[in-house]
Amino acid sequence: MPRPTQPAEYAILGLLYFEEGGGHGYDLARHFADGQPLGDVLKLEPGMLYHHLKKLGRTGWVTVDIEPQGTRPPRQVYTLTDEGKDALLRWLREPVQHTREIRPDFLIKLYFARMLDQKLASDLIAGQLTTSRETEAGLESRLTEEPITSDGLAAR
Repeated sequence: MPRPTQPAEYAILGLLYFEEGGGHGYDLARHFADGQPLGDVLKLEPGMLYHHLKKLGRTGWVTVDIEPQGTRPPRQVYTLTDEGKDALLRWLREPVQHTREIRPDFLIKLYFARMLDQKLASDLIAGQLTTSRETEAGLESRLTEEPITSDGLAAR
């Protein structure tokens, strides 16, 4: 069974965490619009939002209920499961390992961590600083081991 691996999927889990009674696609999509905090970090078109919601449903982290709306088409209401909550909280505690993931992953984690608990946000920042310093030390070590030549390539 595929597990969420993309920041968009965890962002959706985070939104559902705060939606009492569940959320539907249109409400969730508004959070990814231009000018919204998540929209400034992650662009997520409605089609991709529904793709991620279906994937989260297959993992068992989200359930979907059909809600009648009278003469209008029924809407799908998505709810976070306990397993989905646990996965989200685990993900929020883990610092980002790769610098290329700082912008989407770390900023999304920090957004939800601040909403949940200031200590969680502080711990996330401290963990990220430690991880970033370890990455920096590793890069500095590589520089001393592999000097760069005048053409920009590592000397071997």
